[in-house]
Amino acid sequence: MVIKIAVIGSEKMADKVLRLNSHANVQIRSLIYDKPEESAKLVKMAQNDDVLFFTGPFPYFFAKDEIEKRGIPAVYIPLDELVFTVSLYYIRDTLCIHPDRLSIDIPYREVVLHVLDELNIDAARIYIKEHEHYRTDEIVKFHHEQWKAGNVDFVLTSVQSVHKKLEQLGIPSFRMIIPKKNILDTLQHAVAKGELLLSQASQIAAGIVQIDYPDEAQAADTELHAKLHELLLDLGKKMNASVKRIDDRTFMIYGTRGGIRQITGNYHVFPILDQLKPFTQAIIRFGFGFGVTALESEEHAQIGLYHAKKHAGHGAYIVTENKKVIGPLHHKTTKTFQLQSDDEHLLTVAKQTGISVSSITKIIDFIHLRHNRIFSASDLADYLQLSKRSAERLLKKLVDSGYAEISGEEQPYQKGRPRALYKILL
Repeated sequence: MVIKIAVIGSEKMADKVLRLNSHANVQIRSLIYDKPEESAKLVKMAQNDDVLFFTGPFPYFFAKDEIEKRGIPAVYIPLDELVFTVSLYYIRDTLCIHPDRLSIDIPYREVVLHVLDELNIDAARIYIKEHEHYRTDEIVKFHHEQWKAGNVDFVLTSVQSVHKKLEQLGIPSFRMIIPKKNILDTLQHAVAKGELLLSQASQIAAGIVQIDYPDEAQAADTELHAKLHELLLDLGKKMNASVKRIDDRTFMIYGTRGGIRQITGNYHVFPILDQLKPFTQAIIRFGFGFGVTALESEEHAQIGLYHAKKHAGHGAYIVTENKKVIGPLHHKTTKTFQLQSDDEHLLTVAKQTGISVSSITKIIDFIHLRHNRIFSASDLADYLQLSKRSAERLLKKLVDSGYAEISGEEQPYQKGRPRALYKILL
């Protein structure tokens, strides 16, 4: 089967990736931006692609929230020690620029410092701008200020759009060289993700639909039954799945993981829930399950239905073959958490803190969503849909066990006690 990869980056880098692709079963198309800040918009255009390939970490960081929202596998070319070392040698040996008065931008400062230390180069007069979430103009401003102040003789940038701006300002600069090895390694990583995705698409999937009626009169409403049955049959057609009626309250759906993935937008939305809003006479809940066998899929669908029942109103949850729970679908933030784990570290954390594995995985998902930035107990409570007191108890257990720390405080209102801010150390 053909793996569809969308390359998101500058035109120059995207062309380089296209030229280096030697995989016969890989179809690549380019989504070009002028600035990395545009990458999130381009992700929205990649609905029919299997994997996103970013030509660097900078565009990936700008698009990360959109990637997580859509659940599309993504990779990016790392700006590692090899990239910096090759670039440093090039400007020294080919451009004859002595690397002792440089202004540099790169996602992680340690990459530069490690190489300079290995080469015994003094970093005292080298200015470094770390950029995970800075915009192009802010990085250009940093370099421009160092240049105007006479602090540097040359700029080594990791961003093509920054290099163009600096050229327009007449500031000597060079865009870091991305070695073929980094591109080929990342492309192989993308292909592996695509192969896994396609192999999973044919995996058996089962769904259980359960209808709860407020009273027996509505349970006997044949017109309501017919309308709901018609909706479910239409859903089955869109998923290329079969729908079987068990009784007046229960339906079974049999299909593939690929069908569910397509209709739920990579397990994030479930449009049929909007169609169910007029059906105030009944509450309809969906549990979907994936598995190696039909029996395993049905067992996981039962677990999904159990979680859907814990929420008021129409709802849907998915449980994967490795017991990962995804849901509720069609909400502002779709969460994922693990019911069980053989990860020794997670099990150790759960044992030492007295917090369940599923709660630990929810907290890990929360900090990944926030890029591990500090947060308050209220932030965690909102995400986990708990009371603030319950969130504070969880955080106290993590702090007492050394898996979290209080990193500061904030006072959002003039009156009242300051709120503690936390950082997770998992």
